[in-house]
Amino acid sequence: MKKINLMKKFMKNFVGKRVHLIIKEKNETLKVHTIEIMQKTDNTCPVKEVPIGEYFLHLVATNPQGNEASIVCNWTDELLKDLMASYKDAKDAEFSQITMLKDPLSNESDKWLLTWGDNIEEQKKDPIRYIS
Repeated sequence: MKKINLMKKFMKNFVGKRVHLIIKEKNETLKVHTIEIMQKTDNTCPVKEVPIGEYFLHLVATNPQGNEASIVCNWTDELLKDLMASYKDAKDAEFSQITMLKDPLSNESDKWLLTWGDNIEEQKKDPIRYIS
Protein backbone atom coordinates (compact mmCIF):
# COMPACT_ATOMS: atom_id res chain seq x y z
CA MET A 1 0.00 0.00 0.00
CA LYS A 2 1.35 3.45 -0.90
CA LYS A 3 2.23 5.76 1.98
CA ILE A 4 -0.41 8.32 0.92
CA ASN A 5 -3.08 5.60 1.17
CA LEU A 6 -1.82 4.63 4.63
CA MET A 7 -2.00 8.28 5.65
CA LYS A 8 -5.58 8.57 4.36
CA LYS A 9 -6.64 5.43 6.21
CA PHE A 10 -4.92 6.65 9.39
CA MET A 11 -6.63 10.04 9.09
CA LYS A 12 -10.08 8.50 8.54
CA ASN A 13 -9.74 6.18 11.53
CA PHE A 14 -8.44 8.71 14.04
CA VAL A 15 -10.64 11.69 13.15
CA GLY A 16 -14.32 11.53 14.01
CA LYS A 17 -14.25 7.91 15.13
CA ARG A 18 -14.49 6.46 18.60
CA VAL A 19 -10.75 5.75 19.12
CA HIS A 20 -8.50 8.75 19.82
CA LEU A 21 -4.74 9.15 19.45
CA ILE A 22 -2.88 10.46 22.50
CA ILE A 23 0.76 11.56 22.25
CA LYS A 24 2.65 11.56 25.54
CA GLU A 25 6.11 13.07 25.71
CA LYS A 26 7.83 13.86 29.00
CA ASN A 27 5.10 15.26 31.26
CA GLU A 28 2.85 16.48 28.43
CA THR A 29 -0.19 14.58 27.16
CA LEU A 30 -1.77 15.72 23.89
CA LYS A 31 -5.04 14.45 22.43
CA VAL A 32 -5.05 14.65 18.63
CA HIS A 33 -8.23 16.17 17.19
CA THR A 34 -7.19 17.16 13.66
CA ILE A 35 -5.07 15.31 11.10
CA GLU A 36 -4.10 16.77 7.73
CA ILE A 37 -2.10 15.27 4.93
CA MET A 38 0.21 17.90 3.47
CA GLN A 39 2.54 17.92 0.50
CA LYS A 40 5.94 19.57 0.54
CA THR A 41 5.96 22.04 -2.34
CA ASP A 42 9.19 23.96 -1.64
CA ASN A 43 12.09 24.32 0.79
CA THR A 44 10.17 26.53 3.26
CA CYS A 45 8.56 23.40 4.72
CA PRO A 46 9.67 22.69 8.33
CA VAL A 47 10.12 18.97 7.60
CA LYS A 48 13.57 19.10 6.02
CA GLU A 49 14.01 15.34 5.51
CA VAL A 50 10.92 15.13 3.25
CA PRO A 51 11.75 15.61 -0.44
CA ILE A 52 9.77 18.18 -2.42
CA GLY A 53 6.62 16.56 -3.78
CA GLU A 54 6.32 14.01 -0.94
CA TYR A 55 3.57 13.93 1.71
CA PHE A 56 3.68 14.28 5.50
CA LEU A 57 1.19 14.64 8.36
CA HIS A 58 0.17 17.73 10.30
CA LEU A 59 -1.56 16.99 13.61
CA VAL A 60 -3.34 19.43 15.88
CA ALA A 61 -3.80 18.36 19.49
CA THR A 62 -4.79 19.79 22.85
CA ASN A 63 -3.45 19.17 26.34
CA PRO A 64 -5.76 18.72 29.38
CA GLN A 65 -5.62 22.49 30.04
CA GLY A 66 -6.96 23.20 26.53
CA ASN A 67 -3.70 24.52 25.04
CA GLU A 68 -3.25 23.59 21.41
CA ALA A 69 -0.14 22.12 19.76
CA SER A 70 0.70 21.82 16.07
CA ILE A 71 2.79 18.74 15.24
CA VAL A 72 4.44 18.04 11.88
CA CYS A 73 5.21 14.34 11.35
CA ASN A 74 7.15 12.35 8.80
CA TRP A 75 6.07 8.95 10.08
CA THR A 76 7.24 5.73 8.47
CA ASP A 77 5.00 3.21 6.72
CA GLU A 78 5.76 0.82 9.58
CA LEU A 79 4.49 3.25 12.21
CA LEU A 80 1.31 3.96 10.24
CA LYS A 81 0.71 0.20 9.84
CA ASP A 82 1.32 -0.34 13.57
CA LEU A 83 -1.11 2.46 14.41
CA MET A 84 -3.73 0.90 12.13
CA ALA A 85 -3.24 -2.54 13.74
CA SER A 86 -3.46 -0.98 17.21
CA TYR A 87 -6.58 0.89 16.12
CA LYS A 88 -8.25 -2.38 15.11
CA ASP A 89 -7.20 -4.10 18.36
CA ALA A 90 -8.36 -1.19 20.52
CA LYS A 91 -11.67 -0.92 18.66
CA ASP A 92 -12.28 -4.69 18.87
CA ALA A 93 -11.55 -4.57 22.62
CA GLU A 94 -13.89 -1.56 22.95
CA PHE A 95 -11.13 0.77 24.20
CA SER A 96 -11.22 4.47 23.44
CA GLN A 97 -7.61 5.56 22.93
CA ILE A 98 -4.18 4.66 21.65
CA THR A 99 -1.22 6.35 23.30
CA MET A 100 2.19 6.95 21.71
CA LEU A 101 4.95 7.54 24.25
CA LYS A 102 8.73 7.71 24.16
CA ASP A 103 10.37 4.39 24.97
CA PRO A 104 11.82 4.84 28.48
CA LEU A 105 14.29 1.97 27.87
CA SER A 106 15.89 3.71 24.90
CA ASN A 107 18.22 6.69 24.64
CA GLU A 108 17.23 7.20 21.00
CA SER A 109 14.81 10.05 20.33
CA ASP A 110 12.94 8.21 17.57
CA LYS A 111 11.82 5.16 19.55
CA TRP A 112 8.20 5.20 20.68
CA LEU A 113 5.78 2.75 22.28
CA LEU A 114 2.14 2.18 21.36
CA THR A 115 -0.35 1.28 24.08
CA TRP A 116 -4.12 1.21 24.08
CA GLY A 117 -6.95 1.29 26.60
CA ASP A 118 -9.45 3.72 28.07
CA ASN A 119 -6.83 5.74 29.93
CA ILE A 120 -3.05 5.71 30.26
CA GLU A 121 -3.00 3.90 33.63
CA GLU A 122 -5.14 0.99 32.36
CA GLN A 123 -3.45 0.57 29.00
CA LYS A 124 -1.95 -2.56 27.59
CA LYS A 125 1.15 -3.67 29.55
CA ASP A 126 3.07 -4.99 26.51
CA PRO A 127 3.40 -2.03 24.11
CA ILE A 128 4.62 -2.32 20.52
CA ARG A 129 8.16 -0.94 20.11
CA TYR A 130 9.16 0.58 16.76
CA ILE A 131 11.45 3.21 15.25
CA SER A 132 9.66 6.06 13.50
